[in-house]
Amino acid sequence: MSNNPAQFLTFATEKEKNSSVSLKSLFAKYIFNWPVILATTILMLIIAFAYMQIADPVYQVKATLLVNIPKDADKPDANQSVLDKIDLPKTADVVENELAKLKSAKLINQVINDLQLNVSYQQKNGLLYKDLYASMPFKLIFIKPNADADDKIKTLIQVKDDRTFLMKTDGDYKQYSFNDVMHTGIGTWKLVPAANIASFKDKTIKVSLLDADKLTDYYQKNIDASLEDKLATAVDLTFSTTDRQKGKDIINHLIQVYNQDEIADKNKETQNTISFIDQRLASLTGELNGVEKNIANFKSSNRLTDITSDAKFELEKLQTNDSRLSEINVQLSVIEGIERFVNSPHTADKAPAVIGINDPSLISSVEKLSQLQLQHDQLLATTPETNPDFEEINSQIKTTKAAIKENVKNIKASLLNAQSKLQSQSSSSESSISNLPTQERQFISIKRQQSIKENLYVYLLQKREEVSLSYATTLSNYKVLDTAHALPSKWPNKKLIYLVALILGIVLPAIAIYIIHLFRGVVLDPKDVENVIEVPVLSEVALDRKTPGITPKSGLVTEQFRSLRTKLYGLYNPDNHSHVTLITSSVSNEGKSFITGNLGLSLANTGKKTIILELDLRRSAIKDLFKLSKKHEGISDYLNGKTTLKKIIQPSGINPALDIISSGSFISNPTELLENGRLGELIAELKNIYSDIIIDSPPVHLVADAHIIARISDVTLYVVRQGITRKSELKFIRALVKENKLPNIQIVFNGVDVKKFGYGYEYDNSYYKAIPAAG
Repeated sequence: MSNNPAQFLTFATEKEKNSSVSLKSLFAKYIFNWPVILATTILMLIIAFAYMQIADPVYQVKATLLVNIPKDADKPDANQSVLDKIDLPKTADVVENELAKLKSAKLINQVINDLQLNVSYQQKNGLLYKDLYASMPFKLIFIKPNADADDKIKTLIQVKDDRTFLMKTDGDYKQYSFNDVMHTGIGTWKLVPAANIASFKDKTIKVSLLDADKLTDYYQKNIDASLEDKLATAVDLTFSTTDRQKGKDIINHLIQVYNQDEIADKNKETQNTISFIDQRLASLTGELNGVEKNIANFKSSNRLTDITSDAKFELEKLQTNDSRLSEINVQLSVIEGIERFVNSPHTADKAPAVIGINDPSLISSVEKLSQLQLQHDQLLATTPETNPDFEEINSQIKTTKAAIKENVKNIKASLLNAQSKLQSQSSSSESSISNLPTQERQFISIKRQQSIKENLYVYLLQKREEVSLSYATTLSNYKVLDTAHALPSKWPNKKLIYLVALILGIVLPAIAIYIIHLFRGVVLDPKDVENVIEVPVLSEVALDRKTPGITPKSGLVTEQFRSLRTKLYGLYNPDNHSHVTLITSSVSNEGKSFITGNLGLSLANTGKKTIILELDLRRSAIKDLFKLSKKHEGISDYLNGKTTLKKIIQPSGINPALDIISSGSFISNPTELLENGRLGELIAELKNIYSDIIIDSPPVHLVADAHIIARISDVTLYVVRQGITRKSELKFIRALVKENKLPNIQIVFNGVDVKKFGYGYEYDNSYYKAIPAAG
């Protein structure tokens, strides 16, 4: 009762063959369902057409800027020493910084506020609302907005005439006048009519207050700033929109805001310097006034008109020293301010005023540190500090601070040395003055104070003029090459939309068909059988709803039974003159009786004596298939000992070489009857008469009869029917194969719908007229 080993040796080859058949069958499924695919495709094309009728054209608004790179951006200054070790920003880094700044939330939020983009005006056009940005009939002006108001407020405004309107409040429309101040939940505001207000008479406008944060996020994602060429510094600023004017306004205003912010950033240090100088000048002005009064009072009270030439000489020496000392003191004050700035952990601290310091290395590095800290703060406004971009900026800040500290240390030491020398010279002059008369000595002291303050005042005033001139001539780092302009509409793309609709019309129903077949609980493909049972399908038999019984002499199904007959003889032992074939299935209605009858006929057509035994004693179908008398004695009568073999054999009436033994009289205990020993005697007698004995057995999964009959069989043809056999039954069949419970199990795949599924190993279905069998 072992399975034929040859079938496992050829299984790999069969699987390769079956793979092409599976592709063919898969294709056939879709061909069979072509009406569904065609209908879906037409529907998708109709939807595509309707979409293009209602879709607003999308335009790309574009502006081009040329970023000017500072001269020292690519290489260090020739006079730099410590800073030679620092990696200065490269051109690409500078441009990338500007790109990030152009899309920063700070600038975009300002554009939204300036253009009031958070207020939407829409008019209903069919089923959709159309934006009225370029032709809004009125404008909502906030006098005092409510910061705690809901950002998703919507209201309907109906224009009555150029003076009044109706506003929907609490479900009802109430009349108001344009320019009247309104007090509502969003704050204090008014509606100001536009010049075209009369054209909107009796029209309803939906006014919406949008979420500012979400709007900022939207524009950040949809405004694109990119380099035209990685080797150049031309920046394209683009934005896609359905309203060309709105897009141009947004891009142009963004450039304007960017320009203002750029100049403001550049002037921060200048403003700090001017503020520092102004504070010192204000203080010196009061001190000078006091000193001048002291001189006038001293001369008046002491009746002093002039001093001696010796006194003048010493005074001039002191004034020269004092002037130089004043400058050094200012420089030391600036150096101390730089020290505090560098040592501060806060990046938001203002850069100190760098006046009187002529060291280009220090000036350059302080400017660089200020810029790096500005970049840090801008990046922090849009991304968390855990972002990897902060590592590079923080590293540059650390390196720049170290270089500044080293420079400051050297400069401070030099200034303190110069201060010490000048103070020494002043002490010498003061010693000489001490020998002068008391009045002259006192006058020189007062005059010296005046000279110190005057020199410092003039020095600071000169520096303020220089800084003010720099402030007035500050330019941004970019030049507008092209202002915002709208390019031709890029959407809807007619060809692309129709192509996508066509693809979806084909793909979506194909996927649906595949999923339906995949999740159905019945066997549809012979590949399903082979994958689970691990035994190749011996043969397929097509479905024929018109001729469900014995097949005609020609046609596809007849040829399939001839093929089955040939393969079956390859499984028999050639030494045996008679062969017993058991035909069974898992459950009823899988076509085992149909296979039994037609296989028996096919064997008889070769001239060999063949007999069919109807051993499904509970549910006989063979006698109906061959239109035999139901009253004729059969196997049950023989097994009960009521009749002889000769009396139960009936001619098929179709082929003289084919005989039938029907089930016989109904009995209630067929299993016991099959085990009484007479079945073996019957088969032994029949082997002496017939070359082939075909047994129609009961379903193996329902009763035990088939297992009893299997003891006398050589080969088992196990029938699996497409669309009927449950997939769960395949595991049961696999267990039968693995445990050799039935002799030499071979699978017959029955009831294949050739037109619908396109299966077939042996034949090209187009060669025959499809007359498949039913089970």
